[in-house]
Amino acid sequence: MPKPSKTIAIVTRRQDFQESSRLVQLVTRDYGRRTFLAKGAHRTKSPFLGAIDLLHVCEARVGVREGRGIQIVYGLWVIQGNRPFRRDGLRLALAAQTTESMRAALPEGRPDPELFDLFRGALALFRSAPRSNLLTIDVGIRLRQLQLMGWLPTLDVCPQTNRPFPRKGRVGFDPALGGFVAASETDRVVSADLPQLATQLLSLDGRTLGASQLDAKPLLELRMLTLELMGWHLGFQSRVTVPWETLALAGGARTITG
Repeated sequence: MPKPSKTIAIVTRRQDFQESSRLVQLVTRDYGRRTFLAKGAHRTKSPFLGAIDLLHVCEARVGVREGRGIQIVYGLWVIQGNRPFRRDGLRLALAAQTTESMRAALPEGRPDPELFDLFRGALALFRSAPRSNLLTIDVGIRLRQLQLMGWLPTLDVCPQTNRPFPRKGRVGFDPALGGFVAASETDRVVSADLPQLATQLLSLDGRTLGASQLDAKPLLELRMLTLELMGWHLGFQSRVTVPWETLALAGGARTITG
């Protein structure tokens, strides 16, 4: 048996296994995304009672042996619970969509401490930040994930022409060309304010991002572009539905279009 060790983990999936046990998928800081067997999870005196629940952040005692598909988890102790997500459908939808993209970005068994810390930080902000700040937080987290994955589009010059983007007017957007491009490079154009907004969001640390509330209309447009770019690189579209009107109103928009 592998020697047990401790790591921080986020519960992202679970299912019953035989009569008394469970299979649980954890995204861990030290071992990446892996599937673990929680033996006796349904027993009365189990070390997993109340811990194997989606979006819980836990301290996990695990045994990991490379080359084995299903690993062993010996115990989970909740550090940050999921109660705020149970109470608020908007917070739950944002957390679930972020979980979906993080899981897809982390291949089985490959640790990525920076991406894990971003994931944990995102859940903490979605859990506790004012509702009016959730839209700003969500777009900032998605931009940071794209940056960590090496997928963030160039925000100041066109990658095709190497010319600076205009400060006003329009720029192009095409995931196949790298994201933001000169308007002449594609038929699709968006406001030149969007790459500037992305730069502004990336300049904020986690604490400042959690306390910020920017204008909802350009944020929603930038959010759609980040989702499209993420989906293009990951090869799938999100299955999680976020209530757009609720998100826009939470972000301070007085009117909603589109």
